[in-house]
Amino acid sequence: MAIETKEPVVRPQGYLGRGIRVVGPQQSPDPHDDPHAKNRRGELGPIAQNFFSNRFYKEPLDRLGTNLGNNDSKNVLAAVLGRAPKGSVNPEKTPVDPVAMTRHIKQVAKAFGIDAVGIAPTLPEFVYQGGARRTEDESLVTAATGETPEKIAEKYPYAICTLVAWSDELVRAHRHIIGDTNYHIHGLKADVAQNNLAGYLRELGYDAVQGAANPMPMAIAAGLGELGRNGLIISEHHGARHHPRVILTNLPLIPDKPIDLGVADFCSICKKCAVACPTNSISHDEKKVINGVEKWAINWKTCYSVRPFMTDFWYNCFTCIAACPYTKPNSWWRTLTVTLLRRTPIPARPLLVRPLIALDNAIWGELPRKRVKWLGYDTGRTPGDHGCTIAGCSCRKDGVVGATGQYMPLKENARRFHK
Repeated sequence: MAIETKEPVVRPQGYLGRGIRVVGPQQSPDPHDDPHAKNRRGELGPIAQNFFSNRFYKEPLDRLGTNLGNNDSKNVLAAVLGRAPKGSVNPEKTPVDPVAMTRHIKQVAKAFGIDAVGIAPTLPEFVYQGGARRTEDESLVTAATGETPEKIAEKYPYAICTLVAWSDELVRAHRHIIGDTNYHIHGLKADVAQNNLAGYLRELGYDAVQGAANPMPMAIAAGLGELGRNGLIISEHHGARHHPRVILTNLPLIPDKPIDLGVADFCSICKKCAVACPTNSISHDEKKVINGVEKWAINWKTCYSVRPFMTDFWYNCFTCIAACPYTKPNSWWRTLTVTLLRRTPIPARPLLVRPLIALDNAIWGELPRKRVKWLGYDTGRTPGDHGCTIAGCSCRKDGVVGATGQYMPLKENARRFHK
């Protein structure tokens, strides 16, 4: 089916907050052109395509987090949810007061296990082209319906945006099986929570459309965070360690507003994620105009292409997330610094950022290397096939360190993965 598109949208500056400046037209995203979809078609080369389609995760816990890399995808809840038919909408609409319902739906979302929730107007420029939708499967995209983003936004004028946070302890085990499983387990939680919330909306008598829009800019419009140098949403309480989701609905709600946490001021100076990135995929430079928006450029090809070479150690990197000062645990000093930055007048923020970075370096170092032990796995051991301590595994038992984790050096050899 042909995808119908309209002229790119132009919005007034500030509609996504102070940290994102719109300088030109924006085109709605096509989910068939994201890295996963390109890799499925072989556009990233045969090595990356083979890794994507034929990999098999060594750890059973990891195999539960994706519909690829396992013995049977029916063991993966996300795969089952993605292919399951959605429930029908109750023909008897529940009368609602938008103000009361907004407050109520946020309470319900948190009862389902969601850590942060906000409401945004459905912005057509972030609705997928042609009515294509993602399922809970990894990058599986349904056939396009042919509807324009403008039509979809008109039918479902409100976007319920959610974040499900990962463990702040386990996120420090980046480039390790612990980090992979932390990501996958909380992804499953996000999928279940989203489906529960969508089902509740339908029981109320209102439509709930999942996977029809890019969740990151919608979440920014809903006031859940700001866009960081690492290309991820930085939220006040969880930093970049979370799964974003979005449900489009016609349930009458009151939209929230974008927030100013000082992330743009912080990231313009910090650059810890860019320094720590093992593939040099995060820019050290100033923002560039991408799809009509000024933001820091991410070289997703180099980030993506390293994965097939790392399967003996990890599948997902997460180094930029672990390095981010906003992602650190909510200790008193982190809460104090985030609050200070948010309340400091904008012209004075650069003066505050450098001391905050120095404080983060003093406590965590330029890159967290604290030893993490979890369910028998141990980042303090030299990485082998598993890097774990489970009886019978084949990882090497030598090279045990004290309080510091083992992190495979990549920076000096990163260019060989950039093909």
